[in-house]
Amino acid sequence: MFRIHDDILSRFPNIKIGVLSGRNVAVRRGDEGLEGLKGEVIQEVAAKLGSRPVAEHPYVSSWRRMYRGFGAKAGDYRPSAEGLLRRALRGRGLPTINTAVDAYNVVSLRHLIPMGGFDLDRVAGDIMLRFSAGGERFLPIGASEAEETYEGEAVYADDVRILTRRWNHRDCDETKITEETRNIVMFADGSPEIPEEAVGTAMEELASVLSSVCGGEIKTDMVDGNRRKLHI
Repeated sequence: MFRIHDDILSRFPNIKIGVLSGRNVAVRRGDEGLEGLKGEVIQEVAAKLGSRPVAEHPYVSSWRRMYRGFGAKAGDYRPSAEGLLRRALRGRGLPTINTAVDAYNVVSLRHLIPMGGFDLDRVAGDIMLRFSAGGERFLPIGASEAEETYEGEAVYADDVRILTRRWNHRDCDETKITEETRNIVMFADGSPEIPEEAVGTAMEELASVLSSVCGGEIKTDMVDGNRRKLHI
C-alpha cells in the first residue's frame, strides 16, 4: 500500500504522485539504446531551457517553493530533477547505475519531474509520504554512516525506515534498486504547479522505457488529494 498522509495534503494541496509498479523485471548494468536516449534528452532539455537560468524553469521553481515549505534550503538541497538537469548542463551527462534507475533518471530529466524508485522486496510493509517527527535514522545510498531527519521534513517512509530525505533529494541505501531486484516501485512527484496531464505523460513514457529495457509486468497509476492511497 502507498498512501499520502493527510498532513502533507493539508500543507501542499493539489500535489499528485505518479506510481509505477513492476513485477518480474530483469535489471541489467546498462543498455546501449538507453545510453543513446540519455544524449538525446540532454540536448533536447538544454535547447528548451536556452539561456534561461535553471531556477526560473516553472517546474524547478515550483519544487524550490515546496522545499522551502518544509524547511529545506533549495540552494543547498536540490530536488532530484533539478540535480540531474544541472549535472547534464555541466557536461557530466547522466550516470549509469542500472537499466531501471537509468530509465527513471532519463525520463525525469526530459519532463523535469522528480522521480525515484525502490526494490519492493526490500520495503517493509507500506510506503507513506509524510512529515518526519525528527531524529529518524536514514542511510543514504553509498554512505557508511547514517543521518537523522529533522522535525517537519517531508519523507517517503516504510514501516521501519526512512526511504528518502527532503521528499526526493536522496534515496535510502537499504532499498535501492540493483541488478538483483525483481520487483520495483517508482514515484513521480508532481508539485501543485505541475499539471496532472504532465505527470501522466511522464509516467506513460517511464512505463514504455522501463518495459523495453527491463521487461516484466508494468502498471502505472496516480495518487492525489482525491485518491490518497493505492495498493501496489
